[in-house]
Amino acid sequence: MSEILFILIVIYIAYLVFKTKSDNGQSINDTVADVSIVKPPGKKIEELVVQAPIARQSPPKKARPAKSAAKPKPKANKLATPKIELRTVMMKNPATGEAAKVAGNYRMVKRWIKEALVEEGLLEKIYKNNEMDDLAKAKVAEALSIIKAMDKYKV
Repeated sequence: MSEILFILIVIYIAYLVFKTKSDNGQSINDTVADVSIVKPPGKKIEELVVQAPIARQSPPKKARPAKSAAKPKPKANKLATPKIELRTVMMKNPATGEAAKVAGNYRMVKRWIKEALVEEGLLEKIYKNNEMDDLAKAKVAEALSIIKAMDKYKV
């Protein structure tokens, strides 16, 4: 019970902090300092309430400069990996008849598909997760796109 009470108190304090920060930079101390606590002689309380400032006006926001002409994009690196389609496909293991979804992520591919990639000669070896660099990712993506198109593995 005490843990729930503690969590609720923390949430309430976070709400108060967020609320005071989002009041255009105006904090609770600024609001309290604007209100006169001492009643001048001869004035009624209703008049004092009307005279108290409600909120400070925030300074006007500066206009952003207009965007200049479109910047030319840098040319693509010649060593950049080609875009390969990474759609999800159902594949069938010819040995066991097991069907599995295959996406473009090599880490999530089943073991038998990784072994099939090596058996078909599309990859040299089964890569470990820590061996996946940009070059290996490009090879794997190309190999997966080829094996997805093979009739032997289609459902």
